[in-house]
Amino acid sequence: MAQVLLLTPPDQARDLAFLLEEEGHEPCFLPVVPVAPELPLGLRAVAEQLQRLTWIIAIGRAPVRAFLEAVNGAGTRNRLRKVQWLASDAATARVIGRQGGVVRVPGDGKWTSALSGLLTADDEVLVLHEGEVPEILVESLDAAGLHFSLVEILTRAPAVDAALANEARVVIVHSAAAGEAWAELTRGAPVQHPPSESCCGPNEQHAPLAGPVLAVPLGLRVVASSPAAAEALQSLGVEVYATARGTSADAVVDAALEALTG
Repeated sequence: MAQVLLLTPPDQARDLAFLLEEEGHEPCFLPVVPVAPELPLGLRAVAEQLQRLTWIIAIGRAPVRAFLEAVNGAGTRNRLRKVQWLASDAATARVIGRQGGVVRVPGDGKWTSALSGLLTADDEVLVLHEGEVPEILVESLDAAGLHFSLVEILTRAPAVDAALANEARVVIVHSAAAGEAWAELTRGAPVQHPPSESCCGPNEQHAPLAGPVLAVPLGLRVVASSPAAAEALQSLGVEVYATARGTSADAVVDAALEALTG
């Protein structure tokens, strides 16, 4: 019997877990993507009136995912393509880009120049955030005379049991978001704070990393359940041993068995 890590809550992979057990293997659940326990009422209202927005400023990946969930629930996904985005960082921009959004990232947090060069007083702006909004951003929005709304989305980071990864032989990555989270857990995650002269030179990129949370066993093989998950992993330097040839649980199990027996 081999342990297989599933980077998702149990209620989202019951069929997959059942099939792995039928093959004589032990599924172990290790959810890695933060979730919003409950969508704010204000977010639901905004999603229903999406046609009014021209720009969305996104601070963090979890608020973007929650907003997209609200849009799907409101049935207004087709209106999203008319909205333009500003993202606080490259990781947030990747989440938006995977949905086909037109997204820009202000260099070094230069919100003032980004807003003055792109937005006008006629724009309707939504700011999605978790935690405090940068003061310079609010001041820039006010100074530009823009009409904007702030929606805070509180998310719950899943508790990561590092011991679960110790004996695993295969990890199944079910989405691009889970792939990014896995890469950060095993390789380190960007730390968001402004650059300073003490740590960066004038031509150096400011990208400090927090250390990895998980120490994975030597030889652990990564299986992607979709091409999107495989692409996200590979773009972050994670080797993918096998990618499922279909979207069904059977296809994912076939890829996991290939990794276990190959």
